[in-house]
Amino acid sequence: MIRLIVVRHGRTALNTGEGMDERFRGTIDAPLAPDGLEQARATGRRLAGRPLTAVYSSPLLRARSTAEAIAGPHGLPVRVLPGLSSMSFGQWAGLSHADVARQWPDVYAAWRRDPLGVPIPGGESVADLRDRALATVRDVTARHAPGETLLVVTHQAVTRLLACGLLDMPTTAYWQVRQDLCNLSTYLYDADSRRFSVETLNDTCHLDLELPPHRGPGVRIILVRHGQTAWNPGAGPERFRGRTDLPLDATGEAQAERVARRLAPASIAAIYASPLQRARQTVAPLAARLGLPVQSHEGLTDINYGLWQGLTHAEAATAYPELHRLWRTRPDQVRFPDGESLADVRDRLRTLLGQLAEVHPGQTVVLVGHQIVNKVLVCALLDLELDQIGRIGQEPAAFNVFVRQRDRWDVLRLNDCCHLAGL
Repeated sequence: MIRLIVVRHGRTALNTGEGMDERFRGTIDAPLAPDGLEQARATGRRLAGRPLTAVYSSPLLRARSTAEAIAGPHGLPVRVLPGLSSMSFGQWAGLSHADVARQWPDVYAAWRRDPLGVPIPGGESVADLRDRALATVRDVTARHAPGETLLVVTHQAVTRLLACGLLDMPTTAYWQVRQDLCNLSTYLYDADSRRFSVETLNDTCHLDLELPPHRGPGVRIILVRHGQTAWNPGAGPERFRGRTDLPLDATGEAQAERVARRLAPASIAAIYASPLQRARQTVAPLAARLGLPVQSHEGLTDINYGLWQGLTHAEAATAYPELHRLWRTRPDQVRFPDGESLADVRDRLRTLLGQLAEVHPGQTVVLVGHQIVNKVLVCALLDLELDQIGRIGQEPAAFNVFVRQRDRWDVLRLNDCCHLAGL
């Protein structure tokens, strides 16, 4: 695998507004502000221990300066690639969203609905930006070998489009992917399949361990995977766990304490967990700190593997060779003998989402599930096909953050593991 770390540049003087006050920056060549330079240095410190092979950057000053702060400790040159430059916003450049909405109301409204389908007056189309950014990243990865780690520094529009394009998300997902300043989004490239999977999205632990603020009437979900058990990789041979009611092992218990410490400052209204003890044990320390009950919900329970439950992958491959091959290549087409399908899991999770939206408007809730359950829920929230579950990282005791925005779910964090460092 080739690891690709995509970084958005640090703050500039044009990155001060939010919402309708935010300005269209694009190819305006603004330098980093003093706090943006410190963000870049903090990112460099975070990555100082990573074995980076090469650093690539947009030609714009704010990206190059960020890249230089990261590359410096590694003694690497910054290789500038025009294909990583930001979007040309034409007549919109330098204006706030409110200004553009007043002057081009119909075009702006259409762009908010479908950014790839609307040309910017005097500027570049988002579709063209997507194509050149994806072509650039694919060309870069083709120059390197498995085991290498590459870093790319670019801009918000580009990092969003890369997330959508590398993971084959629908184009409407552009607005769903949050990309904060100097965040790290990490992808793994498999040269054999020519496909990318995602390890993390929008990791900003080196800047602030707090979660993004929750604004608006929609429910915010913190989706946690349970901690390690004796059947998880790292503790022994991985087995199909499913409905087997395993307890956490010692590492899993330590992970649960880290989850509690990380999430306790958040304003959490309710906690829901799979009925299985490994999920309830993972959230028990957090519930105790907050004084909240852990509410069991069958929608979060692990997939029913039926006759595969308790088998190792090698044992399942021997007993059910064709079905195991199908599980590895097209999991959406598998129904486990005497068990469930991924579609069954998605249906019960959609029921849960509807209940949460009705009961917890404007509130934050914690959900604790399992690897497959969490991956299926991520697919449902991002409108991904179920055969994509293998491309979504979900480590034990990691968490994800989603917030409901009218008719969509925005992903604010994916597979956040910062609280687990050193375990």
